[in-house]
Amino acid sequence: MLRNFSQTFQHPISDIPYKVTVSIPDEKVPSEGFPVLYVLDGNAYGTMFKEIVKLQWRRPEKTKVSPTVIVSIGYDFNEVFPPLRVYDFTPFSSTTSLPPRPDGTSWPAHGGAEGFLQFLEKVVQPYVYEKAPVHADNQILFGHSLGGLFVLYTLFECPSLFNNYISCSPSIWWNECQILTYEQKGCLSPNRKLFIAAENAKKMNMHDHAFALFERLKISNPDCIAFRSPAGENHMSIVPTILSEALRFMYSN
Repeated sequence: MLRNFSQTFQHPISDIPYKVTVSIPDEKVPSEGFPVLYVLDGNAYGTMFKEIVKLQWRRPEKTKVSPTVIVSIGYDFNEVFPPLRVYDFTPFSSTTSLPPRPDGTSWPAHGGAEGFLQFLEKVVQPYVYEKAPVHADNQILFGHSLGGLFVLYTLFECPSLFNNYISCSPSIWWNECQILTYEQKGCLSPNRKLFIAAENAKKMNMHDHAFALFERLKISNPDCIAFRSPAGENHMSIVPTILSEALRFMYSN
């Protein structure tokens, strides 16, 4: 069972607020506190992640997953992928070069990643610490697509904010691979891991960009990084497919 606490917070450019839900295991609290999994795009993935992780902590000796606080970070809005995520997950740039959107519409406002990172650090984490007994040195950030891009941005800009990072199908292509200008070889360490996954597709060079980043970072940190590209998965189906393996990698010694 999980006890859920939700709170809305003002968004910097919209009347639609953020919605943050903290789900706390109804289990004995470990002496060091519960590990925490922060889930971006909470509207799409919050419920799914709670159910997947909750099932796995029933057999931690096999899954390596122990009772975990799940923090879903989304918007107080029914849309699964609100346009506001484009603003929150992308770095600022004075010039932007983007491909046409598949539906032919204009790109929404973008470039708010710095502010969203401050929101996580100054607002979301203190709220989680207030609501749940957490292990401050055992925290994971998950993001998919543009959310995966933001995971990399956080790792490069503020690596110590989380201990482990799951970047699924990261949109490295955004603004002509702008994120690579932030890349830091020293962002990983024995106590900080990165799990990257990408579908094997040519569109936007999703796979090739992600694998090339993995190849560069593993040179100096081979035990702190993993890459997976599961066969037969697409941009959406890859998310539940890689989650269990990603968590095992994070919790393995």
